[in-house]
Amino acid sequence: MTGRGEGRKVDWSRLLHRTVVAVCACWLIGYFFPPINHDTAVLLHIAKLWVNGGTLYVDAIDINTPLVFVIYSLPELLAKLTGLPSTTLLPALLAVGIAASYLTCRRVLKASLNPDLAISGALLPVLVLFLLIVYPNNMFSQREHIMLVLTLPYLLVASGRAGASPLSRRLRIATGLMAGFGFAMKPYFLVVPVLVELYILYQRGFRYSIRDAAPWSVLAVCVGHAIFAVLVTPEYFTFVLPMARDFYSELGGVSLYDLFTNGNFGAPTVILPLLGIVAFWGVRSHMARVIFLAGMGGLFAAYAQFKGWPYHILPAQALTLLLAGAVIAAVLDNMAWLKRGDKRPARIFAAAMMLLVFYQQALNSSPFYMQFSYEDSDAKRLLEIVKQERGNGRILILSPGIYPHFPVLNYANMQMAMPFESMWLLQGVYSECLEDGSVFHNPRTMDPGEEFVFKTVSASFLRQQPSLLIVDNIPGIPQCTEEPFSYLEYFLQSPQFAEAFANYEELVTYDRYMIYRRKD
Repeated sequence: MTGRGEGRKVDWSRLLHRTVVAVCACWLIGYFFPPINHDTAVLLHIAKLWVNGGTLYVDAIDINTPLVFVIYSLPELLAKLTGLPSTTLLPALLAVGIAASYLTCRRVLKASLNPDLAISGALLPVLVLFLLIVYPNNMFSQREHIMLVLTLPYLLVASGRAGASPLSRRLRIATGLMAGFGFAMKPYFLVVPVLVELYILYQRGFRYSIRDAAPWSVLAVCVGHAIFAVLVTPEYFTFVLPMARDFYSELGGVSLYDLFTNGNFGAPTVILPLLGIVAFWGVRSHMARVIFLAGMGGLFAAYAQFKGWPYHILPAQALTLLLAGAVIAAVLDNMAWLKRGDKRPARIFAAAMMLLVFYQQALNSSPFYMQFSYEDSDAKRLLEIVKQERGNGRILILSPGIYPHFPVLNYANMQMAMPFESMWLLQGVYSECLEDGSVFHNPRTMDPGEEFVFKTVSASFLRQQPSLLIVDNIPGIPQCTEEPFSYLEYFLQSPQFAEAFANYEELVTYDRYMIYRRKD
């Protein structure tokens, strides 16, 4: 007979497991505090201009695909409707997307996994939630992060499709459409569904694959995106892509060896293939194999961009962790030490594993370090200066980088007085010293690409008369002579720029920036 005290006995395994899930969910709150990621801030800034009637790739020139701006225009549209700042609505929308992604993943895992696989059922859902919320840290809301949010349900459905799990047609279409939006943001991402679908084709055969709705849903979004780009933003093909080929490839490009020795790239490059061996010939799990192939696709995408920037490798890193979790869970699920139907040991193990993952993440990257240091940051100090001189709401910033100018412009609600977010085009032009020993080209000898930048910036400055001009004294261009490259001196070669600049006076020197304000 069971006593009252025993009947009210706390299930500590369930409590501990749910606590870890709750911590992951509550982690989202931190992303609502400033600053937002600087790359994200640029995309929001351009999306806002587009939403307010500007022409994409004309009034704002950027190399990202049109779909990227479609996605980032959602918080800007909501901001226009509600009056709330888009910097708040973006994490709010992402929180909704993460919740939908997590719940879908949990549903797929429940439908795909044998009920006896207690470890996988306890560990993998909470690990997915961790990877979508906690792991990105300062890369939260980057394109690679959004891609992960949109595509993880598709990957888990793909593992079920490979194993003939009874997943509904509606679920396959829904997850395929979601994944299509994620993969189509960057052409590099498309390697992931190609590898995954080839595996399913190998496992199930051509007749099954040709009738499966999931890959056709992914393809439909990609084709729709291409048609949209051709019809709505043709400048992306006629102007932006050639410009990116001429200039962007010269900016920050590194060798494969440099990428491999990069602290972010090296670990997944080594560990992911080793885990792949275990996935294919050890645990022989469709889920592990699909995650491995997706991780290899993410690894290829990161290397193919030849920049070595941390957010490029985010999908490969996250999928390496997910694969490790899937492999460990698969091994333990095949051991006989669990009592049939008793999920308490599985929940305790999953919670302990997640606490270990949290611990390792904290050692690797301080949680919310950007948010905690914001009050004393360059972005906050520059924002205070800019707000005091906001004037007509326009500003021209001549700098090779985008931080701290973004997100300063987002928080100050100001518009850049040129179509470019930075001077990255000139960095590409002057990535090497000039043969004649001069600091910069004479305007009469500039090639068409440089001439376009030179004339566009000068004409925009004269026409828009921004309240503030900020010049970065560190140009990000090799110093080839005794005289360093100066953006101000460079553009003062233009009569239009010189005419406009005559109406400006020096306001203050802050750190590496010379700040000028309009006299009237």
